[in-house]
Amino acid sequence: MTTPGRPREANVEALEGLVERSMSQRQIAWRQFRRHRVAMVGAVVLIAMYLVTIFAGFLAPYGVNEYRTRPVAAFRPPTPIHWTHPDTGRLVRPYVYDVKVERDPVTFQRVYVEDTSTRYPIRFFVERPEATYSVLGLWESDLHLFGVDDPARIFLWGTNDLGKDVFSRVLYGGQVSLVIGVLAVWVSLGLGLLFGGIAGFYGGWVDEFVMRLVEVLSAIPSLFLLVVLASLLQDPRNPLAQAFGLEMNSAQTFLMVVLVLGFVGWGGLARTIRSLVLSIREMEYAAAAKALGASERRVLRRHLLPATASYVVVDLTLAIPGFILTETGLSFIGLGPSAVDTSSWGLLLADATARGISIQFVPWLLIPGIPIFLAVLSWNLVGDGLRDALDPRKRR
Repeated sequence: MTTPGRPREANVEALEGLVERSMSQRQIAWRQFRRHRVAMVGAVVLIAMYLVTIFAGFLAPYGVNEYRTRPVAAFRPPTPIHWTHPDTGRLVRPYVYDVKVERDPVTFQRVYVEDTSTRYPIRFFVERPEATYSVLGLWESDLHLFGVDDPARIFLWGTNDLGKDVFSRVLYGGQVSLVIGVLAVWVSLGLGLLFGGIAGFYGGWVDEFVMRLVEVLSAIPSLFLLVVLASLLQDPRNPLAQAFGLEMNSAQTFLMVVLVLGFVGWGGLARTIRSLVLSIREMEYAAAAKALGASERRVLRRHLLPATASYVVVDLTLAIPGFILTETGLSFIGLGPSAVDTSSWGLLLADATARGISIQFVPWLLIPGIPIFLAVLSWNLVGDGLRDALDPRKRR
């Protein structure tokens, strides 16, 4: 029911303002974020990617390092899936053919030709004891979403130079590339909040000490530090590795390297938190908390640091893509996990340049670049949406 003499739009705006005043800041931010459609799309993509990463073993038809040598399967193109009967043309259960290896009479290149003598239907919920996997380290299983009977193979995105399934390795690779970014940024976030908050709250010699420490850490070349750590920790004969008992596989070594990178990279966040705390500590509610007898630790933990939450959340979402790209770059140049016992997206992209391969003959090796692009873009879109949702000046 509208008020006489007022336009309908004005009444709607007044009602929306009344509803907004009755909502908490978290509810208002969530409502604003949902209105940011592009950010919501990015959030849905990220949720889907992390769910796929968690259940990679179930969705992947083969193990992360399972390969086929007999018959040869190196650089095998994506397997065609047939949906119609070869004689009648009617729709049937999807199936694939096994392949025969031949040589092109002109280029002498290996050619895979379908052997149409036998059809192999695609089966669902297949048990393969040779491809056992773990889900979140809680339980193990050998059940896979789909597969085909031997001797046929189904390679949705082809194979690499060792005959390993690219599709399966991309799914497993997300367990390294996506998770490491989150872990490293939490290390940087925790240290930045701690030291930045202390420096801004206490000031004086504490502020000077923390800021000089930040300057020292910022002077250390990150790439040089990573190269040194990777070379030291991946060599079991190295005294440093022996001193700490570091008999780690390549994935664990790379995890430690990226965590160290997060430890070194907290300086920028600490500076920003320091400047925010310096301004917030002079506000009325902080002074009132002190006057009521709250300890300095409580004022810092319960009043000052929470006031920086909007910046921290945005910085968190925008820093994760940087760590994902860092992992990709380091793996690409050989400083990431080894292909012997694990996989990552950067390592998969490195396969495209291995052994002088001409990418025009094996374009499917570039497919791992697609999830890298989607992950980085989605995280940036989510960060942009959170920035608008947490900024009162941009609410609509």
